[in-house]
Amino acid sequence: MKKTVSIFMALVFVFACAISAYAAPAEIPADTKAVVAKGTTQVTIGGSVRVRGEVRHATDTFNKDTEPNRNYWDQQVRLSVQADVTPNTTARIVLENGDANKSDYTWGTETVEAFGTIPVGNGKQGTLYVLEAWLQHQGSGLFGVPAGFKIGHQPTKLGYGMFLDHSKFGNDAALFFINPIKELTLAAVYAKVTENDVKKEDDHNLYAFVAAYSPDKNTNISFDATYVDAQNYTTAIPYPVHLWNFGLRGDTKIAGFGIKADVEIQTGKIKTADIKFAGWAAKVGVDYKIDPVKLSLVYGFGSGDGDATDDKIKTYQTFQSGIWKEDFTYVYDYRTKTSAGVYNSYISNLHYLKLGANADIVKDLNVDLGVFWLRAHKDVAIFKGNPSKNLGWEIDGKITYKIDRNLQYWVEGGYLFADSAFDPTTTKKADNAYAFRQGISVSF
Repeated sequence: MKKTVSIFMALVFVFACAISAYAAPAEIPADTKAVVAKGTTQVTIGGSVRVRGEVRHATDTFNKDTEPNRNYWDQQVRLSVQADVTPNTTARIVLENGDANKSDYTWGTETVEAFGTIPVGNGKQGTLYVLEAWLQHQGSGLFGVPAGFKIGHQPTKLGYGMFLDHSKFGNDAALFFINPIKELTLAAVYAKVTENDVKKEDDHNLYAFVAAYSPDKNTNISFDATYVDAQNYTTAIPYPVHLWNFGLRGDTKIAGFGIKADVEIQTGKIKTADIKFAGWAAKVGVDYKIDPVKLSLVYGFGSGDGDATDDKIKTYQTFQSGIWKEDFTYVYDYRTKTSAGVYNSYISNLHYLKLGANADIVKDLNVDLGVFWLRAHKDVAIFKGNPSKNLGWEIDGKITYKIDRNLQYWVEGGYLFADSAFDPTTTKKADNAYAFRQGISVSF
């Protein structure tokens, strides 16, 4: 009887649908000292302080005549505590300043504790929020092979993050994983994305099954099937949404070349409206190092809607964080509305080609450059101009200098040579847009 129950539990585990949450904890500097608690528990205290300043030009409307430049500074503070209770059990808490929607505070925020003849300033800054709070256990006692779970608020990312990347703030999730053999990992997680107390059936839940296989140290292959149950998607589409995303991806190294590929296909429907999802996306990249320069070439595609009268949503749907992602642009993807009509949609309704170069100029100085060609899959008028597929070109860069141990300074940003899809009106051509940011941070 016990053997039958064990087999049944294993089958339920393997076929459970859930979302992957493989994002690792923030890196702890190697020279960080641990605080030793009673017994075998080891507690590590860490964190970081970051200050950044940014300027943006015409990124909101692509009309420099009506849009003033934006200039501001922001600051982020993180405090982390990680308790390794035993070699198999870990708990982690990370606190971050800001509010529920921001990971920093803007310098100069007004307060109520300012007096005198010039009653401004003199205030505290930021409120601490829980960024991570999870516990993890792994061992070989459950199924006789390595297995475990990770439960709590944690960063969540699926594969390379093309469909789902909530690694900025994370989600409330329960991850279960098992290694039937050393090279194979099976994972299953339930994630509560949103909980709405107004209605009993007004929540967003995600489920997925993930299989990752690494036959050797240079090769990784993964597959996932993700189900999104959005009981009330948006006020504009107040119908239950049942979306499936299937992803297959891999990376390897052959004769000095690094090769990476990702294909994502979507299906499902908006139940009461009988509208079906039919989006898909793909990305392929290759890199090669000619010391000291690493060259890369990346092509990405995400489908868009061309016929608003049919019963299909062909735009590739994404769940993303507001972050500057690897292989994507600083201005187009990160700082302005995209050809999907929203911010930070990344691959949706897009063709793009990137030529990149990265090099350590000297020991502590790194330079990263990228040139992007951008084109919408389907015609779009991002503002009020004439519909067009022409998005333009963008040049991005980042220079990082390591001042001291765990202390670095950087300058990053991009310049978008905007084309007709960004025209503010039918008679006004789009102005070029740019955004640049400098920052300094220390981790401990």
